[in-house]
Amino acid sequence: MEESGAPTLLYPMLARRLAEALDVSPENLREGEELNEVACRYITGGKGGVEDIYPALKAVMSRIEASLKTPEALVKVAGIQPLRLFVTTTFDPLMARALEQVRGSSPPVSVYAHSPSELQDLPKEVNSPGEGPGTGSPIVYHLMGRISATPSYAVTQEDIVEFFHSLQSETRRPQRLFEELNHQSLLILGCRFGGWLTRFLMRMSKGQRLSAGRRSDYVADQSVSGDESLVLFLRHFSRATRVYRSGGVLEFVDELHGRWIDAHPVTPAGVTDLPARGRSPSPAEPGAVFISYASEDRQAAEALKSALEAAGVDVFFDRDDLQAGTDWEARLRRFIRQCSLFVPVISGHTRTLGRRFFRVEWNLAVEEAQMASFSDEEAFLLPVVIDATQPADADVPEKFRAIQWESLPGGRATPEFVSRVQQLYRRYQKDRAITA
Repeated sequence: MEESGAPTLLYPMLARRLAEALDVSPENLREGEELNEVACRYITGGKGGVEDIYPALKAVMSRIEASLKTPEALVKVAGIQPLRLFVTTTFDPLMARALEQVRGSSPPVSVYAHSPSELQDLPKEVNSPGEGPGTGSPIVYHLMGRISATPSYAVTQEDIVEFFHSLQSETRRPQRLFEELNHQSLLILGCRFGGWLTRFLMRMSKGQRLSAGRRSDYVADQSVSGDESLVLFLRHFSRATRVYRSGGVLEFVDELHGRWIDAHPVTPAGVTDLPARGRSPSPAEPGAVFISYASEDRQAAEALKSALEAAGVDVFFDRDDLQAGTDWEARLRRFIRQCSLFVPVISGHTRTLGRRFFRVEWNLAVEEAQMASFSDEEAFLLPVVIDATQPADADVPEKFRAIQWESLPGGRATPEFVSRVQQLYRRYQKDRAITA
């Protein structure tokens, strides 16, 4: 995640916010045990009981959830279409959000959560007749519970013990979930459990001794690859398991996603100007500013993007994630409909023949502006010209000609332009919050 412009992990960030909410010290929290440490400090300090932790954490998450960007790694994992069943050991909603963002809401994402006090299993028919494991509605199963105001998810070490105990129970374990896992290979990515907990998870998923299984599993997790004892155990007793040791989980996801895209490119018929593999996509957060440009103008567009992001404005910039699905135009239309502003970057390079990708974006944006009937005060289209191109000479939709262009040579944004975009962006977010 990002916090104050710097990368950070979500759960340590939540722990610091929770410590502030519970009036305990957030200093020197043990790495990997931050939430448990805050809970322990709260209880031992005599400030209250463990039951106070869960509603407080739920309130913390509710306050920041709307501002959280979906992590790029989750977006990339969600874009690998054959992956359908996602079992998460976290309680946050970001995996389901990534799937909805990349794959859309049809079919909808199904979300289930285990609880020691209430059995919630997969439906009887996970796959319809004739379907494979990568078809149908994507499923997210929260193995350690889903965040709520009640003690129904794992925060403390005691919670984890209780969850694992219930997963061993014949009456409280999600039987159909483990039956499904037993028939599939596992890909374990960044699981926050190491050592014996990882051994137990793998054993439960196989339904038999690890040494008796022939299923191939794959692990990309530094807490596993860095544990020589666990690696040695897997090498001897789970020989079909492959542990990625050439980097961390983010590097593994990058490589996996890149190979999937290379093997299954989805290029709109007759359209050029799609970005090459290797660029980092900017997920289309609701209300983001959409910058549309010809590939030759990427450097200028990047300068514009940097200036807006420095002012706290979310920007949708790349189209990489559009290639992960087949219904690319419908997804592009949805991204444009969700954006607060559409900024077409105009230059001599946009006077080209052929069905360029940016022209598809421009036409969809004009349609959206007409359907939504935006007034001048509610500006949606903000054309930017980055060279000496004049409206009379430009090959642009007529709607663009009727709007005052901003001249930003080389994409260098002026303070006045940034301020205007910032005001319109904040107005959109305010209106959206009121509507919600």
